[in-house]
Amino acid sequence: MTDASGAAADRAPDSDVLDVEYTHEHVARVMLARPDSLNAYNEALLHDLVPTLDALDDAREIRAIVLTGEGDGFCAGVDLDEMPLSAEQDLAEYEAGLGMFQNVVVTLRGMGTPVVAAVNGYAMGAGCDTALACDFRIAGESATMAETFVDVGFVPGDGGAYLLPRIVGEAKAKELIMTGKHVSGADLVEWGLARECVPDDELQETATEFAAELASGPPVALAESKALVNEAFDVDLETAHQHATRAQRICSQTDDHEEAVQAFAEDREPEFEGR
Repeated sequence: MTDASGAAADRAPDSDVLDVEYTHEHVARVMLARPDSLNAYNEALLHDLVPTLDALDDAREIRAIVLTGEGDGFCAGVDLDEMPLSAEQDLAEYEAGLGMFQNVVVTLRGMGTPVVAAVNGYAMGAGCDTALACDFRIAGESATMAETFVDVGFVPGDGGAYLLPRIVGEAKAKELIMTGKHVSGADLVEWGLARECVPDDELQETATEFAAELASGPPVALAESKALVNEAFDVDLETAHQHATRAQRICSQTDDHEEAVQAFAEDREPEFEGR
């Protein structure tokens, strides 16, 4: 891990398979650092990624995160030479092994800090699901995303079947999952898998700029908004209203809300502090 200063670095684990750096005020970039395997997951990467994300989510100075891969790939799925799963395992062992992948998705969905995936090269299988679990995806021209589980007789075990229908709709999700279709470049935008596609040499800057835009907003309101949207397909309207009331009450008691009201009255841009 390199050049992540302050409280975030103090809480994040040292890692040989992740690089964390500040790319902009209040923005951290987490880079999967196994380029020789196109950043495919092994046990070390699965072990280190969740506590790193948790540490950044807890750090008040971090208000947005860019997640990307080193070299020519975002994450090519699972490193078959170091896969923590086997058909010979009993159910409890298999659940624990697959749970390592699932924990990445749960963490990305559950953290209040917005996460932007800068998808460079392949995002396949578990790597595709990691990108889907982020709040936004920006793709480079060389990016390719695919739910490749069916190619090896598997199902999306770490969240793809849950996330895809929420992003692209049921019919498109079934097509992607049941055919293993590869979607690349500008087609990722057409399918609704990415918000934009940019030249590869502009990807990191574009993702950082968008993350910085998010980081300039009121962090508590963004976190509460993310939670409300994430649960929208799983609760009824009455429950959604209850949760929105709770979230609105929390926001109303923040200094950032007071600052926004004052800034409006003074005809200036607000300066949010995350309180």
